[in-house]
Amino acid sequence: MIKIIFSFLLFFTCIVHAESQSRIFILHSYSQEYGWTKYQHESFVSTLEDTYGSPLEFSVEYLDTKRHPFTESYQKEFVSYLQKKFEGYYPDAIYVTDDNALQFFIAHRSELFSNVPIFFSGINNLSLVHTLDKKSYTGVYESKNVVKNIELIRQFSPQTRDIWFVGDDSSTYKAIESDIRNQITQYPNYRFHFLSSPRIDDIVAKLPTAPKSFVLLTTIGGLCDATGRNITLKESISTLEHNPNLILCSMEDTYVMDKVVGGFVTSGKQQGKSAAELVKRYLEGEAVERIDPVIKSPNIYVFDRKALMKARLILSEYIAHDAVILHEKRTFFEQHQQAILNGIFILFGVLLLFIVISFFIMLQKNSHIKTIGSELKECSDKLSQVKEKLALLERPDE
Repeated sequence: MIKIIFSFLLFFTCIVHAESQSRIFILHSYSQEYGWTKYQHESFVSTLEDTYGSPLEFSVEYLDTKRHPFTESYQKEFVSYLQKKFEGYYPDAIYVTDDNALQFFIAHRSELFSNVPIFFSGINNLSLVHTLDKKSYTGVYESKNVVKNIELIRQFSPQTRDIWFVGDDSSTYKAIESDIRNQITQYPNYRFHFLSSPRIDDIVAKLPTAPKSFVLLTTIGGLCDATGRNITLKESISTLEHNPNLILCSMEDTYVMDKVVGGFVTSGKQQGKSAAELVKRYLEGEAVERIDPVIKSPNIYVFDRKALMKARLILSEYIAHDAVILHEKRTFFEQHQQAILNGIFILFGVLLLFIVISFFIMLQKNSHIKTIGSELKECSDKLSQVKEKLALLERPDE
């Protein structure tokens, strides 16, 4: 009987737990190993899990459009795949990263999860701010701030007048290039060069050969080698590094590796975190149309200390103060800060305990001394009385 009751309670608990779970369907434009995607995904999931009070269930899929062309036929095949895999599945919210995944749902939402609100991050197409249905879509936009990077290069090298932009000629790159061209009109004294191609050897052949040539990486995740094989970011950057005249700067945090100096970059972690905060508001009951999109891209300064030293570049204190510095040389205290603070805390606790114990011992001693003093006084009084009686006995009779 007890077993039956226990089984019933367990079954009931599971049902309640399942019903209280919020389901989030996630679709990424690129692969799970692509750094930009990984940063957004991990930050999104961890932020929601840390801040939302109820259980969450995540289902994740990847379009992988850095490797596979984002064609109409491919989209139809992917829709068919999702329909079969997620038959009977109905999420509470949808999260997509980057432009292709959002475009996929704009075109095929009614075939998959109609009426489910869509949240996004990493979107370069800012024109969508005016066209997306606010009752169904909101999220975080991404824009490369070329002005701050030009100012950074001007600080590094005031005499520089040529700046090169490199990209993979994808639809994302084209959106970024359009945005950059709108921003650089305020620099008439500079010469800007745009190099884009899906093949890295085409780009390498056109790169400058003058010493200390500054190159800004825009988006290079879609680059291929001479055989058409999609190459990794590490391979792409390693190939570009073969030109010793280049100073590679980045407009995306994922590319700050090896000999890439860094810059004012779009942050995958901040994109995912900001999107999670919007989803949390919706899950807590706020209507989608009341959740405004984040139009100002949450960008940050990120630099690699080793690359800065190799290029002999010096950061201003103003920029370095709020920047993320990779491979930073830290003092002994900074390296062991937590252990030192823990040691100080323990020492302080032991000292405090010693003071408390000493205080109680002193109280006990004082109490004991008072008791002895009282007893001595009582004995002294009795002795005085005895002396008085003896004195009376010793007096001669009158």
